[in-house]
Amino acid sequence: MRNVLKRKNGEGYVDVAVTVMIVAFVLLFAVNMVSLVALNQNIKTVSDQLVEYASQKGTTAIGDYADELKEKIGVDFTYSFEESELIDESGKVQLGDKIVCRVSYNISIIGFGEAIHPISVNAASSGISRVYWK
Repeated sequence: MRNVLKRKNGEGYVDVAVTVMIVAFVLLFAVNMVSLVALNQNIKTVSDQLVEYASQKGTTAIGDYADELKEKIGVDFTYSFEESELIDESGKVQLGDKIVCRVSYNISIIGFGEAIHPISVNAASSGISRVYWK
C-alpha cells in the first residue's frame, strides 16, 4: 500500500488538464470583455449621434433616424429623452434648451458551463437645441 501512495505516475496529466481548463476560462473571459468594450463604444457613439440629430432638428421625435441606426449597427437598443426640456408632448425643444439622450442595450454573455450572465450597457449624451419654435 505504501508503494502505491508514493508513486507519482500520471501527476503531469492532471496538471496539464487543469492548466488547459484555466487557460480556456481566461480566454473566454477575455473575449467577452473585448466584445463588451466594443459594444460600449458603439452605444456611446449612437447616443452622441442621436443627440446631434435631435439638436439639429430641435425635437426628440427622431424615431426614423433611430431605426436607421439600429439597422446600420445591428443592435436593437432602446433610447429615451426623459431629462430633456420639452415645450409640449410633441417632443419639441426650444432653442438653447437641453436635450439629454440615454441609450441602453441588454446583452447576455456566455459564462462558464451553461451560465448566461445578463449585462446592461448604458450611455448618455447631452446637447442643446438649435431650433427656435414660435
